[in-house]
Amino acid sequence: MNKNKRIELRFGLTAPGSMWNLLYEGMEQNINLRTTFKGKDEESIDALIKFGEILKKKKNYDINITENGIEINKELPINDFKSGEKWTDLMTKLKEEITKII
Repeated sequence: MNKNKRIELRFGLTAPGSMWNLLYEGMEQNINLRTTFKGKDEESIDALIKFGEILKKKKNYDINITENGIEINKELPINDFKSGEKWTDLMTKLKEEITKII
């Protein structure tokens, strides 16, 4: 299996209100950017879980360990698209680093 395909990286947005709020109010509320790392095999899943446990100890991140990887949640301030871009770049680089380890 291609090393880069061993971990799937996805981004999603959640907000305290509904999608209707986002449509009508725009980005006038804080949103949560959810980053999901999903391992495709046992070795990559184990590496993600170990990494997630290390991050959890730092308490700088909201981490959920799942059965096949980890989810990292980052709250973004109102209308702060730059922070979102920086976060997605950081998570993409993180995926690359974890992939090098496994």
